[in-house]
Amino acid sequence: MARNRYFEDEELTYRFNGSSLKKSWQFIKPHRKVLFAFAAIMLGMSFVALVPPMLNRYIIDYVITKEGVAGMTFVQAAILFISAWGAIGITDVVYTFFRTFFMSKTGHTIVGELRRDTFIKLQRMAFDYYDTRPAGKILVRVTNYLNELADIFSSAVVNLIVETAKVALILLWLYILDWRLALVVTAAIVPMGVCVFFLRKVLSKRHRAVRNKISNRTAYVAENIQGTPVTKAYNRRARNVEIYGELNDKANRGWLRVVHFNELMFPTLDGFFYIGLLAVYGVAVFFATSAAGMGGLTIGKLISFITYMGMFSGPLNNIANVTQQLTAATTNLERVFEVGETPPSICDAPDAVTLPTVDGHVTFEDVTFAYEKGVNILEHFNLDVPEGKMIALVGPTGAGKSTVVNLLSRFYDVQSGRVLIDGYDVAKVNLHSLRTQVGVMMQDSFVFSGTILENIRYARPEATEAECIAAAKAVHADEFIARLPAGYNTPTRENGAGLSSGEKQLLSFARVMLCDPKILILDEATSSIDTETEEKIQKALDVVLQGRTSFVVAHRLSTIRKADCILYIADKGIAEAGTHAQLMEQKGRYYRLVTGEH
Repeated sequence: MARNRYFEDEELTYRFNGSSLKKSWQFIKPHRKVLFAFAAIMLGMSFVALVPPMLNRYIIDYVITKEGVAGMTFVQAAILFISAWGAIGITDVVYTFFRTFFMSKTGHTIVGELRRDTFIKLQRMAFDYYDTRPAGKILVRVTNYLNELADIFSSAVVNLIVETAKVALILLWLYILDWRLALVVTAAIVPMGVCVFFLRKVLSKRHRAVRNKISNRTAYVAENIQGTPVTKAYNRRARNVEIYGELNDKANRGWLRVVHFNELMFPTLDGFFYIGLLAVYGVAVFFATSAAGMGGLTIGKLISFITYMGMFSGPLNNIANVTQQLTAATTNLERVFEVGETPPSICDAPDAVTLPTVDGHVTFEDVTFAYEKGVNILEHFNLDVPEGKMIALVGPTGAGKSTVVNLLSRFYDVQSGRVLIDGYDVAKVNLHSLRTQVGVMMQDSFVFSGTILENIRYARPEATEAECIAAAKAVHADEFIARLPAGYNTPTRENGAGLSSGEKQLLSFARVMLCDPKILILDEATSSIDTETEEKIQKALDVVLQGRTSFVVAHRLSTIRKADCILYIADKGIAEAGTHAQLMEQKGRYYRLVTGEH
């Protein structure tokens, strides 16, 4: 099936839009009181920030000149203004501490909830979602992309609102001080805003491009970690380092293109600011030297005006910085929200019913299935398996053996036809009730980090220790577990590192036996087991398969020959069917498979 590989950029299937804001709000909403409170405080502090330049004006015009103001002597006025300066400074320090602490805490809490929601959605995805994406490109969604969002949710949006309000307040105050000079400042701000908007659009495209390159690099690293034994066996270290270097260079070049454009923001803002400042000085000089005179513009007012204008620099740079952060965040959120926007291909139907306890009668009715559209693996496939029968599936690689059992477990949905268990269409029963009664033992016996006991009770967390031990003894796993340092409490590492392939498969057998399924699927489940272990498994299978309907995909003759019916899967269907003796008599495909004749 079509699979995006580590060297291929992912197509953008979801763009950040109005609905994305609604999704973001779902995570912000529980914390809105804290955010709104700090937004209000920040707006209040914006007003407070306007006071110092005004104090400077009064100090220059009324204290330094020793004129006094509002009935106060210049000494009383000096004490008042300096005290006000001190109070503002202390308030700002206290406010900054609490804002940083609470906003950071809120931001990381929101991102934690978003990460959990994304993980839940990934758990709901069907096999086809993982079939078409490298593990690294999925992993980067819940790590790198989300790691960068804490500051956005904690302060960026609030800062953008507050800094915009601060710019508006400063501009309003400039008009109050002198509307003529304020018009000059406005003439510089408008084209600056247009430039920033243009830069943001280009920056967004470059962020998407570099995000793909970083995703490709992560996918390659994840693939190499999984393939380490093969890398070592075939001396691929040097070539792998070379490939990683190429991917890393592409990511770095993409990031530099982002940085270069990022850095254009600040020179642009500074450029327009200095143009405006020069224009203000020019107009002020014109007023001072012309016949019209200053028109009420005192030295104190002019210095206050220039100070307020200088205060533009901080908010405008903050707006540019937040704009850059939001641009990067929205491109990251596109990939994160894409997970939620991708509907699981396998889910409970609206009218799904609970599958009752079944006897195990399995029927495939005229089933056609394809992983990729137009490339059918099975066509008009029909099969009827009475309860309690053991069916073996053999045939060439890629013929559809595993596909048959995957459809029974509803890991995939058929394109047409039906798969029935005791007359119930598997597409119309809820997945939990289906998979509770259909046990699957795959070739890749995955062992999770934890303990031996926890791995056995993986599908039944409520199972007692005695039940786990009984399941292990049934498949002879108890023998190797008893030799471990802490027995059933022995810690297990990721993917069972330190355990042999046979031991991992014995654990998986114990796991599926503990579930006591009515239908059992063994998909190449004994392929990695040595002869001695296989003998133990064969004895166990004689017991555990008793009274169950079972499907065995296997290449070992010892596993196959006891089957009630052997199906040779080829040419998009059943090429041959019968017992071992019957098929050997026919001397057809199965006979050639067993004898090695061509």
